[in-house]
Amino acid sequence: MKSFSFFVFAVGLLGVSSCVRNSAGSSVGEGGDTVTVRSDLLTLVDHDGYSVVTVRDPWDSTRVMATYLLVDRDVDEENLPQAGNAVVLRVPLEKSLVYSGVHGGAVEFLGEAERIAAVADGSYFTNPVLRKMIDGGRIADVGNSMSPSVERIVEIEPDAILTSPYQNSGHGAIESLAIPIVEMADYMESTPLGRAEWIKFIGRLYGERAKSDSIFAAVVGEYGRLRAVGRKAAEHPVVLVEQPLSGVWALPAGESYMARMIADAGGVYPWADTGGSGSIELDPAAVLARAENADVWFIRSYGPLTLGGLVSQNPLNGRFRPVESGSVYVCDTSVCPLYDEFPFRPHLLLADYVAILHPSLGMDSVRYYRRAVR
Repeated sequence: MKSFSFFVFAVGLLGVSSCVRNSAGSSVGEGGDTVTVRSDLLTLVDHDGYSVVTVRDPWDSTRVMATYLLVDRDVDEENLPQAGNAVVLRVPLEKSLVYSGVHGGAVEFLGEAERIAAVADGSYFTNPVLRKMIDGGRIADVGNSMSPSVERIVEIEPDAILTSPYQNSGHGAIESLAIPIVEMADYMESTPLGRAEWIKFIGRLYGERAKSDSIFAAVVGEYGRLRAVGRKAAEHPVVLVEQPLSGVWALPAGESYMARMIADAGGVYPWADTGGSGSIELDPAAVLARAENADVWFIRSYGPLTLGGLVSQNPLNGRFRPVESGSVYVCDTSVCPLYDEFPFRPHLLLADYVAILHPSLGMDSVRYYRRAVR
């Protein structure tokens, strides 16, 4: 991909004109208002009738992964700005293919579920509105996201495909189709609010600019309130997360938004000193060596999980103190809308963490996690 140069959001906030140019120097858009302030990977500039969105490569900060020119459908062809190497999308999208329940949930939250024509891995979508539409055939399921039905996708003719990029990996057969791919790299943000700000991108894709900006502003306020409560708590419990699968324990890296959220809740994360915003893979014995005496264990499980089941999966699990003390909390993602909600409303998950880590505060209501039974 050709390189692009762009002004970062701070320049826009100072009122200096910003632009995105391709390597040949042709202007994609000049002026405008930069509206992203928390994200590390997303630069979003609004203009009259269109927006310019730049997605940086999460694995190479010197590289731009993609630039998008989102043009209002009522803007005439002759009034379009020069796109250069940017991907041009007419918005709002009308027949999109959404690979993830994370992004599908955000679209539904914005009130635009009808603009989703198809999904991948439909069985994993838990949002009630989308679940009903998928089951009723109003939203098509193109199959496994790793090998979707290309024939079905061609038949549906989506105007864009929203999917997540992965390091050193393409998107397979869909790259050969004449359908724009929107790189949703939000999961690689280093802070919860940085990820949540991608709701602004989704809002502009689906014609809900004002609503998405308002949602984000409310999230910032509520997250800040809860963070102040968690960080000022008298106790700071040690927190273990997730569980080993097939002999590998994937944990959030120390610079990830999940590690940041644990700290914001007033917890201590044993791997806070590790680098990177993705995940780290460890042997269960290595996890035991560092976190055997953790105070609380949070697990996201697809399906119900008991303490007995946890130990039967791996006897080593029984040596962690939270199993003995009964301080294991499980979110059953097969029925719980965690993935549909928390990426763009992280205050909802932070509220669970604060309530569970600091019971003396009296925040009894939890949304996602339940104490595992024996």
